[in-house]
Amino acid sequence: MKQKLLLAITMIAFLTTSAQITLLKEINNSAALNSNPSNLFVFNNKIYFAADDSSGSNTPGNEDLGSEIWVTDGTPEGTTFLKDLRTGSDSSSPNFFFELNNTMYFSANTGSGNVLFSSDGTTDGTIDSGGSFIFNQVELDGLIYYINTTDSNGLYQFDGTTQTKVANTGAEHVNFLGAAIAAFNGKIYGYGFTATEDPTIGKELYVYDPATDAYSLVKDITGSDADAGISNFVTIGSELYFEALGNVWKTDGTTNGTIAIDKASAIGSTLEYFVWNGSLYFEGDTGESNDQLWKYDPSTDTITNVSNITGSTATGGNNHDPSDYAVVGNYMYYRGEPADDTNGYLYRTDGNTSQLISAAIKDIDDLVVLNDILYFEGDNGTTGNELYMLNPSTLSINKVSKNTLMVYPNPTSNNINISSEYLNSSYKIYSILGQVVKEGIITSSQISVSGISKGNYILKVSQDAKVSTQKLIIK
Repeated sequence: MKQKLLLAITMIAFLTTSAQITLLKEINNSAALNSNPSNLFVFNNKIYFAADDSSGSNTPGNEDLGSEIWVTDGTPEGTTFLKDLRTGSDSSSPNFFFELNNTMYFSANTGSGNVLFSSDGTTDGTIDSGGSFIFNQVELDGLIYYINTTDSNGLYQFDGTTQTKVANTGAEHVNFLGAAIAAFNGKIYGYGFTATEDPTIGKELYVYDPATDAYSLVKDITGSDADAGISNFVTIGSELYFEALGNVWKTDGTTNGTIAIDKASAIGSTLEYFVWNGSLYFEGDTGESNDQLWKYDPSTDTITNVSNITGSTATGGNNHDPSDYAVVGNYMYYRGEPADDTNGYLYRTDGNTSQLISAAIKDIDDLVVLNDILYFEGDNGTTGNELYMLNPSTLSINKVSKNTLMVYPNPTSNNINISSEYLNSSYKIYSILGQVVKEGIITSSQISVSGISKGNYILKVSQDAKVSTQKLIIK
């Protein structure tokens, strides 16, 4: 009876931690070949994305058509190939999707370079618009603004028909760099330079005002000819936040109102900015924390280390590297790395602490939400990188609190890593016969299992009045 009970506990623990994430469809249905779904974009209650069915298993004519545009309504049968934009097996690689005036636009390579496509979501309605490549666009007052890298990084606008360079006459124009532009308070802010000012102030924060069709310098952040290195624009209330010199900055649009966030000054290498519930979430490193998920709350002027993932520096540190955020209900979901593991898994946070959803699905990327269900790229280790989904309604608070115990690597032969939330808790490792093979107190992020024979075991961790259970395989 004890053996059957432990086996039942094993199955329950396994199912509740791995069955939460579901493979929506194996598009490239041939062994472990990847379809690599990417650039997921929601339009007209469906998700459009790029994918490569190199085996031809789900493509019309069972041919290898390269990475082309696909669509899903959230069901396996509704996940289908939309259109071959580049003839043959060469990839068009559709990307940089956006919506304007109830029409979807994206860029794709037809073989003659990247061009702009428009679409109503149907096969026949997905056509070459005749426009040129648009990437990292922002919308302001019904117009799309973007950087034209083929024209001295000039700022352009698109009204759905015509692509026009702004401030094309008169004052010297700003060369905006990379993806760092933002729409804020009726203007376009960006990281750039002018030929005249660059030798003395370097690359800094500039603004374009459509009302005057002119550029101006917001602030010389470095105060020298050095570059400010600006990126990651996001808006919170009446202020625009961004990364400069690796730190968190904000501006109200004035020179004096462009300042570094003092409470975040100890956090460098900041990236992946995201706004949720009036707070700024970002990746950052204090020199000891190694790329954790941080939260800055402007209303209280406080900083919180949300993830606080710890691990051994001997195996490369404990980088969490959060990215690809999406919000469903009361949680923000994102891609993150556990301690001593560079694979990306699905995490979620309530704004205070972070939870690993499943250690069974890795290579998480491109999170989007459709009808309160999360969709993303992932890999279960068998099918390759394919399209997955998670219905958060199946993750009740009680269920998650009972099954937040995650260990990795699993299977293992030497050590298992365990979250810092279980420090100072007692643990026992049981054989399938119910015998305790090891027990003790968790005093670090690792538990050694090197002296235990190969086989299946159950790990139980007692924390206050709660007992958490996880299947453990020792190889």
